[in-house]
Amino acid sequence: MSTLPSSRVFQRAVLVIVKGRDVGRSVVVNMAHCVMIGRSPDLGGATGMITQHSLTRLDEEDTKTVARHLKIRAPLKEGARALLTSFDRCPDVCLVDDAVSSRHMMIFVDEAGASLLDVASTNGTFVNGRRVTEAELALGDLIRIGETRIEVRG
Repeated sequence: MSTLPSSRVFQRAVLVIVKGRDVGRSVVVNMAHCVMIGRSPDLGGATGMITQHSLTRLDEEDTKTVARHLKIRAPLKEGARALLTSFDRCPDVCLVDDAVSSRHMMIFVDEAGASLLDVASTNGTFVNGRRVTEAELALGDLIRIGETRIEVRG
């Protein structure tokens, strides 16, 4: 198996919000961790599924989506973890953006690098302008969910 370019492998991902109502906020996702990113329950029309410093329970369909993402990625990427139970989950990140779904996306960081999975979004997830349902992330990538822009830093 070939080695990954150094720009794709990082010990942690620092997600910095560069546009949107949460601009300036950053989230650190360390090695062997994952995080759910979604809409703040404080917004009008929000479902209230995500509360600050909580872990949103994944429904059966979300669990299958996450399991499929990890299972497919593992044999393709050296060091990729195949099971959700092999990641420690960080508290959910709640964004003040009514165009973001309550359970929008998850970010996973393991020895193979960082990956993104659109979990249950209505409006989609974009990486560097391209709509994705899942993607490998590299330093400098720009993620767009709703009106929020998030830059991936190491």
